[in-house]
Amino acid sequence: MDIIAQEQKRLVDICRIIDRSAADRNATLSLHDARARELEQERLDSVSWREKNDLAEKLIEHGHHDPRKYLKDFCDSAGSPYFAIIGIQDSDMRIGNKEYLIGKQSLMDGNRVAIVDWRKAEISRLYYDYEQGEDYLETIQGKDREGLLVRKDKIGITRQVLHRIETPSDTFELVDDAWHCNGTTFQTSADTKSLAGDHRLVDIVALIDPDQFRMITKETDGCTYITGGAGCGKTTVALHRLSYLQFNQPKLFRTERCLVLMFNRVLRDYVKKTSEELLGKTRVDTFSAWSLSALGQLGVYSLTTTFDDPHGARKKNSAIAELLRRYVGETRKIDPIMDLWRFFSCCYVIEALFADEKQREAFSSDIQQRLIDKNRIVSFSDVSILLRLCQLRNHADAVVPGALNHYDHIIVDEAQDLGALELEAVLAATSPRCSLTVCADEKQKILSFVDGTGFVNFRRQLQLSGLDKETLAISYRSAREILELAARVSGRPVDTSKSHSGVVKFYPEKDSSAALRKVRRIVEQLVAREPNALTAIICKKKTDVKTLHQSLAGVAGLHGEGEVCFEPGVLVVNTHIVKGVEFTNVILWNPSDTEYRQTEIDRNLLYVALTRASKRLYVVHWRPLAKGLTE
Repeated sequence: MDIIAQEQKRLVDICRIIDRSAADRNATLSLHDARARELEQERLDSVSWREKNDLAEKLIEHGHHDPRKYLKDFCDSAGSPYFAIIGIQDSDMRIGNKEYLIGKQSLMDGNRVAIVDWRKAEISRLYYDYEQGEDYLETIQGKDREGLLVRKDKIGITRQVLHRIETPSDTFELVDDAWHCNGTTFQTSADTKSLAGDHRLVDIVALIDPDQFRMITKETDGCTYITGGAGCGKTTVALHRLSYLQFNQPKLFRTERCLVLMFNRVLRDYVKKTSEELLGKTRVDTFSAWSLSALGQLGVYSLTTTFDDPHGARKKNSAIAELLRRYVGETRKIDPIMDLWRFFSCCYVIEALFADEKQREAFSSDIQQRLIDKNRIVSFSDVSILLRLCQLRNHADAVVPGALNHYDHIIVDEAQDLGALELEAVLAATSPRCSLTVCADEKQKILSFVDGTGFVNFRRQLQLSGLDKETLAISYRSAREILELAARVSGRPVDTSKSHSGVVKFYPEKDSSAALRKVRRIVEQLVAREPNALTAIICKKKTDVKTLHQSLAGVAGLHGEGEVCFEPGVLVVNTHIVKGVEFTNVILWNPSDTEYRQTEIDRNLLYVALTRASKRLYVVHWRPLAKGLTE
């Protein structure tokens, strides 16, 4: 196995370069800082104001040449300096045979490039777009280059230990301190997570396919709409695309003026590790959290939020957006929260929200009392309306940091479950260039109270400003058998050409007690077989979460009731909170035809539940199954 010895030596050499580079950088920074301290001391000791001024100017000039600006620290917390090797045979004799290491960050060894950043598309495109043995023709540094790709290997390194080499013909893997050839031919993302003991989103930069790479590196900075089925990489492509834009156009896409909005806190936490590696200081948050901070920037203070709102669903009506514009045109600005109550008191707003006269009267009475009491308690359904109201109250060209005409780029994930006002507020927060990446799949819309026409109208609005639509067709997360079952439920065709094989099993039981016992046996077997895996028991009703969790008391690795975390173990969760995340195994609890009825929302919920599983799906039930779930 000469290739293993060769690559182990290469890794040792690279690690030495990293250490030497860090030492040289620290020495340069120390000299710079020492000179700064020396100048500052001279300035303090000087008794001549002219000399003090000269020294102050020298200090400023010295600061302009701070080596931190150009000597970037090689950040490799995972001990994985590169993930791929490509070899070329270029027709230009001055280049000839050459190998490149592709990593998440560039590394220089003096004047020589030791590792090429994957975001240097001119070089990395050879890895993503070509297969070994193919001729290439690319423009690199302004010159046409052609030749033959003679090597394309994926490299697995963790904590500076080489453990995997994938060539087009062989896979070498380190298992229990011994190397095996072709021991594992395919490693799922769930396998990678289990090995790391961390089931958050993994960086797929080594696995990006040509279509994904084309989307990521597309030469456009306007609005991009990414759609596709579950597990096709919409969120991951969006994150990598923003990282690419920030790297290649840092003045147009400033990290502190970019924003990533996720569907909920679970999804935010799921992408946190990868987003921090890719985007640095860029804020990644939920819409609710961002909107509250945006309100603060717009001058809204001393408000209290509550989840309790009996009219919350009605306030998601898409008609509210147009009514709000009408109201702003007819009235003057007052205290923002009183402005909100006054908007709700308008006859045309009440008529749009309620058809029943008694409901109109009750709502109107409640709003009038809020105005009298100067009530400052708003529901989360009110927050998006209040935010949009405050934005509209500002001049169209006004810039409010973090709230209006501010962001260089915003990613909106799971946009199909946002209402018209939320989407309008996000759009208004972008700079005049209106640079957005919108990720959505209408087959995964799961919030019945959100008026779907809002998203449709939002998409049409973006099309008028030159929306680029991209569709990801290939799903990578779930096993072929799981995807085929999900396709029967959703009615959506699926491309399983790149899918791994997995397990789908049905367990019909006589009653709920027998089903609970079966679930416990399955969980105990899975935990014993794969202690570093993450298994989720997914049910539709929150009451079932409590029952199932109690029945699993004492099982090793059982996390808290209803809790979603990404450490190895066992979760019992509700369907609504797991959209966008992945588990090694899923046990679907009693997906009966009464739980998942033949409505669009229920079909979408079932589709989401099924496609959370990467390797194994177990369906445990005692009632007739929902349509599409046939054994």
